[in-house]
This record gives sequence, C-alpha cells and structure tokens, in this order.
Amino acid sequence: MICFAAIAPHGDVDSSPELRAAMEELGRRFDAAEPDAAIVVTPHNVHVEGHFAVVTAARVGETETDTELAAAVLAALRAEGLPALAVSYGGNDPAQAEMPLDWGTEVPLRFLRAERIVVVSPARDRPLDEHVRAGRAILRASNSLLQGGNVALIASADHGHAHDPEGPYGFDPAAAAYDALLQEIVRSGRLGFEPLAALVEAGKADSLWQLLVLQGALPDGLVEQLAYAAPTYYGMLVAAVAP
Repeated sequence: MICFAAIAPHGDVDSSPELRAAMEELGRRFDAAEPDAAIVVTPHNVHVEGHFAVVTAARVGETETDTELAAAVLAALRAEGLPALAVSYGGNDPAQAEMPLDWGTEVPLRFLRAERIVVVSPARDRPLDEHVRAGRAILRASNSLLQGGNVALIASADHGHAHDPEGPYGFDPAAAAYDALLQEIVRSGRLGFEPLAALVEAGKADSLWQLLVLQGALPDGLVEQLAYAAPTYYGMLVAAVAP
C-alpha cells in the first residue's frame, strides 16, 4: 500500500532556505511513515519513445532496486493497456546491472532516504489521461505485493522554466501563471492537475506528467503545500500528500 506521497523538486533546493527546510520536513515525514521502498517518477531518466519505462536494473546509482515492486509496476502498466518497457543499463543481466542515477531521482533521495527504489519514467509523447491511468496501475501494483509492505510515491517535479529572460528558456508569463495555478490547485487540498495542460508548453513546465501519475495513484489524497520558490528561472514546490 502507499503510505507516503509527495511532490518534490529536483533543482537546487539549497538556493532557497524555505525549500531546504521544507525538504527536511518532508524527510522527517518520510522516515515516520517507514516505507519499505519508494517509487520515484522522474522526467530525467531514460526517455523511450511512445512508452512508459520502468528500471529493472539491480541498482540505480548506489541504491538497490526493489525488483519485486518493479516487476509488479511493469505488469500493472501493461494490464492497464499502457505501453510500458523494462529498461536496464550496462550489464546484460539486469540482476547485475546498475542504472546511472539521474538528478530527478538523486535530489529527492538526498532527503527521502529510501533503502530500495523503483524508478519510473513518464511518457510525455503519450496522452495525459494515460498518466492518470499509470498512477492507478502503480497503486494496484503497490497493493499487490506478495510480501505486503509500505510504498512511498514521489513525483519528482520542477515547474515553470521560463521565469527569467536570462535563463535558458527565456521569459514567458505562462511560467508564473502555471506555477500560480499549481499552487491554487495544491492549496485546494485535492489533486486535480488537468487545468495545467493549457499552460504547460508555453511555461516550459517539467511537472505535469509526474503530477498526473500522482493524481491517478491517489485520487482522494489530501495535499499540503510546504514551500514554493522560484529563485532562478524555474519554480520549485514541496508538498506532502496524505494517502
């Protein structure tokens, strides 16, 4: 079962004292929930055209993969009728392979100290509603584990990337509008991120797909914003979701 869920940034959280303090608080809540494994939905691992991807390598960086949970997630995605592939790296035998650690996974895990993880990549070229369905599949997978156990779900997400005309994506007011709407949704206490779709492209946001996975997994989750800041060209938000 999912015992903990969060929206966590993967940018430079040390650029904002509020973000750093919020991530430390999120870490305390993570530890209190005592998950056996964490599923990290990250936009910065592999990109597989037309497919969701689940890392089946034995390790991601220095962290062990929960291979039972990874297999369950992959099977649940396929049972949902979604295109999903197992991915590994390096060694030909996934049981001995090590996937490189992407920053979308690394930054949240600095604070959410999971002993075992499953890394899932969204499919930005697939319809948005499929990401909600992917979340439902992840929930079913978490509930189906033969050994039982508690699972954390982390949506690794930074938001509008066009806040600063000197930034790599230039300036577009849609970035601030996206982030403002995101906070309005979060402050409502409920997960319902579909309205962000109208602003995601112009705002150069990097979060909608992961947020929809979270929404699909926890449609009745209660969300609490802990911090938001845009100290450079992109926005970062920390939020806890009570399953």
